[in-house]
Amino acid sequence: MTFDEKFESPSPASDVSPAQKNEDEFPMDHGITAWLQVLGSWILFANTWGLSNSFGVFQAYYTTTLLPSTPPSAIAWIGSVQIFLMMLIGVCAGWLLDAGYLRFILICGTTMTALGLFTLSLCTAYWQILLAQAFCVGMGSGLLGLTCVAVIPLYFKKRRMVATGIAATGSSLAGIVYPILERRLIAAVGFPWAVRVFAFIVSGSLLVCIAIMRLRPNLKRRGALFRLKHFHDVPYITFCIAFALMIGSVYVPFFYVDAYAIRLGVGEDTSFYVLSAMNAASLFGRLAPNWLADKYGGMSVMLPCCLGSAIVLFLFRFAHDLPGLVAVSIVYGFVSGGMVSLPPATIANLTDDISEYGTRMGMGYTIASIGALIGNPIGGAAQRRVGDGVADVQREFQGTWIFAGGFMLAAAGSMAVSKYLRVGSLRGKC
Repeated sequence: MTFDEKFESPSPASDVSPAQKNEDEFPMDHGITAWLQVLGSWILFANTWGLSNSFGVFQAYYTTTLLPSTPPSAIAWIGSVQIFLMMLIGVCAGWLLDAGYLRFILICGTTMTALGLFTLSLCTAYWQILLAQAFCVGMGSGLLGLTCVAVIPLYFKKRRMVATGIAATGSSLAGIVYPILERRLIAAVGFPWAVRVFAFIVSGSLLVCIAIMRLRPNLKRRGALFRLKHFHDVPYITFCIAFALMIGSVYVPFFYVDAYAIRLGVGEDTSFYVLSAMNAASLFGRLAPNWLADKYGGMSVMLPCCLGSAIVLFLFRFAHDLPGLVAVSIVYGFVSGGMVSLPPATIANLTDDISEYGTRMGMGYTIASIGALIGNPIGGAAQRRVGDGVADVQREFQGTWIFAGGFMLAAAGSMAVSKYLRVGSLRGKC
């Protein structure tokens, strides 16, 4: 028995009927079923990546009100573990998806996410929040987060990037609405009931996904949890490394811009609008790059996005008031918008056998989860409080922005290597 075979698991019964047609006979890029998957993925994006995009509100509230004696880097572990688990569990979700268990994934993910959010409403201590928000919600998001990016490529080929980009706007819209909703609810009814209302909204919308999402009926299913042979695919592995570096840096502003605004003297009743503005800009940043990616390739678009994001991350150091911070945040939200929506479809483009897409997606997200785990806490640990003046606050956060920008530059370098190895040129479509 080979190493790969040890990780094979039979799937005698799943929620998908056996293949009835040849794979090439299944209609791609159109049909009500295909676009229902985009709708379902949009909802999943909103309630997985959208939650991560909104964590800055929780970071600021925990730092200033609920856990004022806890260091920002320790609080950042809550959101980072949530993203880490959301990506790490992708390897199991990918295996289940390849085996045909989409509905099982959706039901389990919805249950864990709802349980974590309702439990969070009862939490008052750091360890309680860590268990509820980081671990429970993180594991639920891990099942749902990969599903929202893995199903669309099974229904779309020519318009794969555009369809993924449309779905990915769900996280941006959630990142606009959720911070405003959560902050206003906290002010109106207090933290416990604010989180409960939030939990009802998330849980109710996820039930729609269970009702409408389906796998292609003629998809070949291999059910491999892990395949060593994919590590021999150098372009794929170098892209996964770039993905890890990118995820380790792209969320740093989403975690700290709210707290940065408060430290610069912006009122707490206004600061969260900076995060919403960043997410609003990323809404357009999801659509335009994905439209271009269908023509020029995912990595061809992500490379300039990485370089642009790195430059803007360095520019955060020089923001000293609300208008400047909003301007930098809007630019960053736009140029970084494709960082979440483009990698899944790019992995699909790097996958010659689409029946192994779920496995390669899960492995890629597992590698990237390392960056998600360490990036934001390092950004918080780089903060050194030296005073309360504007210049002091800029110096306090400069290590955070320099670290994030450096990681993003490294991601661009690794991605350039991946593209060159795949197509033999930095100009080719990939």
